[in-house]
Amino acid sequence: MERPIKVRLHVLSPIHIGCDDVYEPTCFVIDEQKKKLIEFDPLEFVKNLKNDERDKLNKIASSGNLLEIFKTIKRFYKFTIKGREVEVTDYLVNHYKKRILEAVTFDKNAVVNQFTILKTAYNPHTNMPYIPGSSVKGAIRTAFLNKQAKLKNITNFKGKSDELETLLLERSEGKMKIPTDPFRMVKVSDFQPAGDVKSKIIYAINRKKQKTDRKTLAEKKGVCQIFEVIQPGAIFEGIININTPLDLSDIKVTITADDLFTSLNKFYAPLLENEIKTLKDMGIFVPLINEINEKFNKQINKTAFIIRIGRHSGAEAITIEGNRRIKIMQGKNKEGQMQYEYKSSSTTIWLASESPKQESNAGLLPFGWAILEKVQENNV
Repeated sequence: MERPIKVRLHVLSPIHIGCDDVYEPTCFVIDEQKKKLIEFDPLEFVKNLKNDERDKLNKIASSGNLLEIFKTIKRFYKFTIKGREVEVTDYLVNHYKKRILEAVTFDKNAVVNQFTILKTAYNPHTNMPYIPGSSVKGAIRTAFLNKQAKLKNITNFKGKSDELETLLLERSEGKMKIPTDPFRMVKVSDFQPAGDVKSKIIYAINRKKQKTDRKTLAEKKGVCQIFEVIQPGAIFEGIININTPLDLSDIKVTITADDLFTSLNKFYAPLLENEIKTLKDMGIFVPLINEINEKFNKQINKTAFIIRIGRHSGAEAITIEGNRRIKIMQGKNKEGQMQYEYKSSSTTIWLASESPKQESNAGLLPFGWAILEKVQENNV
């Protein structure tokens, strides 16, 4: 029998869930005063151009000089043209001025790569961010698999991750894998905004967990990741449905609501505590645990459960305790081949930052932490 459960997702730290879409540089400008990126309809932009402006833009566009195209769009853009506005960091405002508006020489790769800004998942009809149900279901699944591994006392599994899942869920292999997977009984809706939801375009920086003078590979390569995140404080609502397998089905593991929700805190709470401690050792102080205790103290383990979703959630959050083999890059050997080794924990952490080369630790935040709150459960 299906049991719909109404749930709320409370965002505690920046969340980015990719949607294979970017902010096209020819479809946005940055308002330096408001510190906001404005994404506009290109057809509306062209319609508002004067004849001489349109002719000049066509001439510049035919040259293929992206830098001049971006400059011209900024110069001709009229702020009466409405568009979707997203907050940006001070550094990105200056980055835009220096790399685009004040640049003299044109380098196609530099211009494009410097401003590849990934969008978080959004509803194209409302332009509002949402949380895909598949992301929440994936996080719940990982926590449940961790619970199963402890129950079955399975550690140091040497096979592939899919083989481990098959063992833990007691499902069949090959073509019968999906029909016998108990998680096909779990349906998670997309999570829609409950009230005002704010997003922001930030940088992601990579830091070593242990104190060292050595930079991470991302830092050495000057990798610059810019993407939109849902800001802390946002709340989303969704529905989780759990079906009971038919007696004649080949599903051997029955999943209950209690199984799912209790497995979340058992898996994610220790990860959060370890990460907060690691950050503290790095000189980064993040009051997430205090915030959870203040807002959800009486609800923890009853109706409020810790979860982690989205990009840069960390390898530990998507692998099973006691069975982790996390690939650690060691750089290239003399022959130029990349070297790896496998460990039970990651050696670096990605953090949300106001700039790509932030020297201080002020304002740095881990990605993906949230509270999944059970609001209502009805039998139907």
